Amino acid sequence: MNSFFGALLAGGKSQRMGRDKCLLEMDDQLLWQRQFSLFQEIGVPACLLAPERPEWCPEDLHWLPDVAPGNGPLGGLAAALAASPVDRVILLGVDLPQMTSLYLKKLQDASSPGIGVVPKLDNLFQPLTAIYPTKSLPHVMAHLASPDKSFQNLLKKLAAVGEMRILPVDESERALFRNLNSPGD
Repeated sequence: MNSFFGALLAGGKSQRMGRDKCLLEMDDQLLWQRQFSLFQEIGVPACLLAPERPEWCPEDLHWLPDVAPGNGPLGGLAAALAASPVDRVILLGVDLPQMTSLYLKKLQDASSPGIGVVPKLDNLFQPLTAIYPTKSLPHVMAHLASPDKSFQNLLKKLAAVGEMRILPVDESERALFRNLNSPGD
């Protein structure tokens, strides 16, 4: 049985981009389709996370609304953890066009049952390409209920309680974490 459930974060407002990042094309494929293909390549069933079901979202695509909309990606993570049929969720941002299935597989290999893994680059956690254990849901919900919505602080806590491993990003992997925020990117 698969121990992983994929969750694609696609609910950002794309204000700096000026249009929905999900609908940007890369290699003749829409960005959301490209990211879903990464989950397929590693054999992981996946869902789409967004506050509301996007107009472009096909009916047969599993969509989950954010828990506590308006709290950014934390609400999407909470929804995925609550809905996951298995013990670990691979969270992936839609705006990471250089991410590879090989790197996602590396994250899978670095995690273990009940323990997630988060990459760290330039002293910052990379929360939108990470594996979260479903048992971390109470911590995520408590963080959502607090005034602090920082993913960095949440990940520090999850690492401190032994629910997340930290995986340093190798210099050769740096480009995988380049995200798209504006048309110039």
